[in-house]
Amino acid sequence: MTATPFSAAPKTKPKRRFRAPKGGLWIGLGVLVLAIVAVWFFFLRGDEKADPYRTEAAATGEIVSSVSASGTLEALVTVEVGSQLSGQVTQVLVDYNDRVRKGQVMAVLDPQTQRSSVEQSAASVQAAQASVAQQQASVALAQAEYDRQKFLFDRGIVAQAALDTASASLRTARAAVRAAQAQVAQQQAALRSNQANLGRTTIVAPIDGVVIDRQIEPGQTVASGLNVAVLFTLAQDLSRVQALINVDEADIGSVKVGQPVRFTVDAYPNDTFTGQVTRIRMLPTAESNVVAYTVEAEAANPGERLLPGMTANAEIILSQQRNVLRVPNSALRFTPAGMTAQTGAQRGGAQGGQRAGGQGGQRGNMAARIVEELNLDAAQKAKVEPILQRAQQTARASRPQGSGAAGGQRQGGQGSGGRRNPAMAAAFNAAFDEIKPLLRPDQQTKLETLRSQFAGGGGRGVVWVLRDGKPVAVPVRTGATDGSYTQITGGGLKAGDQVITGGGPRAVNAAAQAQAQRRVGGVGGLGGGAGGPPPR
Repeated sequence: MTATPFSAAPKTKPKRRFRAPKGGLWIGLGVLVLAIVAVWFFFLRGDEKADPYRTEAAATGEIVSSVSASGTLEALVTVEVGSQLSGQVTQVLVDYNDRVRKGQVMAVLDPQTQRSSVEQSAASVQAAQASVAQQQASVALAQAEYDRQKFLFDRGIVAQAALDTASASLRTARAAVRAAQAQVAQQQAALRSNQANLGRTTIVAPIDGVVIDRQIEPGQTVASGLNVAVLFTLAQDLSRVQALINVDEADIGSVKVGQPVRFTVDAYPNDTFTGQVTRIRMLPTAESNVVAYTVEAEAANPGERLLPGMTANAEIILSQQRNVLRVPNSALRFTPAGMTAQTGAQRGGAQGGQRAGGQGGQRGNMAARIVEELNLDAAQKAKVEPILQRAQQTARASRPQGSGAAGGQRQGGQGSGGRRNPAMAAAFNAAFDEIKPLLRPDQQTKLETLRSQFAGGGGRGVVWVLRDGKPVAVPVRTGATDGSYTQITGGGLKAGDQVITGGGPRAVNAAAQAQAQRRVGGVGGLGGGAGGPPPR
């Protein structure tokens, strides 16, 4: 028996199974990638696509400083026509918007009562005149009796008593004549009064004007008492109107008679009307604890388009300077990213250089410099120089203790350390007000510029000019502003310079950037670990 050899089956190695990573690990890897992208985008990508600088050329223009307020329009002269009598209206001869002439009949009251009074007074006058004639006859009789008694007395026929009686009778008759004459005058006065009342039954226009209101109709009864009944309202001349502007107490100190006024009305929003301040009423008005004063401004009314009662949105022009160098206010507020400290150093260096330069002598004698700037003639110098010298002496007397000559006399009324000296500013402001009437119009404009420099309103600042694609700081002296633009009175800025108003690279926080870089480094380490082979 042959045995069949047994062959064992070949052994197979078990297959190694690959474990897929868990879902949480993939989510973590996705979050890390997003974090890396966000850090790069916000902190490390640089400023290749930074906003360009926004610039505007420094140019000459107009600087207008004004006070805005509202008010109402009224006619220059408004007359209320009333009646001094009571009675029934029989006729009304004018209507709204009618033009009337002085003396023109506008309405008629029933005259019957007044006419009767006139007739009665006329009869009384005639009676009084008859009484005078009667008393004059008595005087003639008494005079004859006195003459007879005097004749007899002179011949010793009658006694003294008879002569005295005749003399008394004569005097009594003469007194009666005077009384009768007074009665005539009294009755004549009553007649004139009643005639005047009869005339008042006809209502006439007291002025030339336009009827803007009518309060009566035919058949209406007018009752006149302590208050005169108003029948018509007349506007004398609507070719000119006045605006009653309510100015807040904080601004009323800047408003002066003669200042120009510009205003608009809702009826003509695209038209601007001009006028002039004519009066500032001293009576205050208070509403909701806000005190205001009424400013009267007179304006022309071409075509009589402006009507009484319209609301005027007004601007009172405090100062108006033409052809002055100006820049946008945003240019004075702008500072390039990362250059704040540099700005202060440049500003200090520029100002320090100016103070240390040859201008110290001019600042020490501000009066002489003002005279030179105004280009005065000999007659003007003789009047202006003493005024400025007094102001300069007052300014020196008000200088703080321990301040140097230059420190106490800095332009713009600044004391030591750059602090403004209010007493100095007040002294030169008062001097400028005193000499302004002595100057020509062109000199007055220059004076207002000097006022902003020497007596308050002037200041210092820095604008950034774009030169060769880079911002350069330029120190300037500033003057008046209208809220949008500021006048440049001095410094290194010239017309045509492109001042920067915004834009440019964004500011980068160095600490945040360093921290972000560290975070990216840590993420890279995690990424390296995570990028290895999956765990077995």
